[in-house]
Amino acid sequence: MIQDIGSHKFILDYSPALTPAERDRILCFQNGRILLTEKGCYPTLEDFLPISESSVFQFLFSIDQISYFLAVTWTQGNLSPSPLSPGADCPSPSAGSLQASGLSWQPVGSLRNLRPMELAFAGYTGYHLFSWYENNRFCGRCGSPMAPGMTERSLICCHCASIVYPRINPCIIVAVYGDDRLLMTRYAGRSVTWFVLIAGFVEIGETAEDTVRREVLEETGVKVKNIRYFGSQPWGIPGNLTLGFTAQLDGSDKITLDTTELSDAQWFPREQVPVPDDDVSITSALIHAFVNHKF
Repeated sequence: MIQDIGSHKFILDYSPALTPAERDRILCFQNGRILLTEKGCYPTLEDFLPISESSVFQFLFSIDQISYFLAVTWTQGNLSPSPLSPGADCPSPSAGSLQASGLSWQPVGSLRNLRPMELAFAGYTGYHLFSWYENNRFCGRCGSPMAPGMTERSLICCHCASIVYPRINPCIIVAVYGDDRLLMTRYAGRSVTWFVLIAGFVEIGETAEDTVRREVLEETGVKVKNIRYFGSQPWGIPGNLTLGFTAQLDGSDKITLDTTELSDAQWFPREQVPVPDDDVSITSALIHAFVNHKF
């Protein structure tokens, strides 16, 4: 999975005064895109400065001895206020300056294909933090500008001192099985058109197990039992922490489809399960576990 980065060490210690060194990486996002080099990697400070000398960099995290920083002065295009310095305007680099520097904008979704895996993980985690900074430039209580905390990863209102911490959305994904078959679904009206597993967000007052029961019943009309925890995964693009479960069919296997959420739902015999060709997501890990008789 995307967080399985082998022997590499992910370090989330907060160091707001840290500035980029020669080998450190700069993450720059804009309108669902990320700035990458011709080799499909993140630019260093040397790569980045020629196109935006006045940028401000916010330390995010480190992997091994490499630190990752967020470029925060032009995150949403031309003349956008920086989330870390409200009111400071800085134009986006021109297409010509990008081409001359060997950098280009790529869709954020392409991050999952970067290898080695620690590069994909860094991009997803960086986007999670970027979205949090960008969505909390102003205080939700009084509307005043927010500034980064000095002792912990937080944003603090410059007027009323309200504190905001990084948002993490808990959700579940579940492999429902019974009679040597796996229940798989396809979304309605989404870019993901292949068969996946049932998933959904944890609601206020729910346990994760309650969410499993509710989501399966709401989307397919099927009841489940013997809910077992499988594993978890940080999924930075939507800012989720996905909790993976397995659950056994309880009673009838008749499917009553929620067509507002799904376009299809089917029971697949173990030998006919459509197996995803990736090692990135917890969806893939659950499906492979079923196919390999792990449950």
